[in-house]
Amino acid sequence: MNLKVTIKIQPDSCCSLFWWEDGTCCGDSDSLTLYEDGDSIEITIPGLKDWLNEYMWYCLVPYEAGEITLEELNKTFDWKSFHDHGLSFAAQIKKLLPLNTELIYCSPFEDKSGIIDSNGILIK
Repeated sequence: MNLKVTIKIQPDSCCSLFWWEDGTCCGDSDSLTLYEDGDSIEITIPGLKDWLNEYMWYCLVPYEAGEITLEELNKTFDWKSFHDHGLSFAAQIKKLLPLNTELIYCSPFEDKSGIIDSNGILIK
């Protein structure tokens, strides 16, 4: 019997992208580790790394460096387009996962737009 596994897709520092339920990072734009035994999936989705880099260089780095406030960032960054692309990538990633794996798309910490519910979106 396969137990259900829940993984969140949520951009964060150091190109971290995937997280287990306990908050432990389990992947980036290149691979995703599904279980503690190290079983992983290679991810080769065109544009995914660029999408994650966009977040890093236009959101995370300027905010962490104090170059922009969260308020300024949320006025100038196109979160709608960012999430449209992110949800498209999440749908492609979901197809790579075993059936017992639940994938939840979540906003990065810096996003205060409210476009994505605070609980995230279950990808089907």
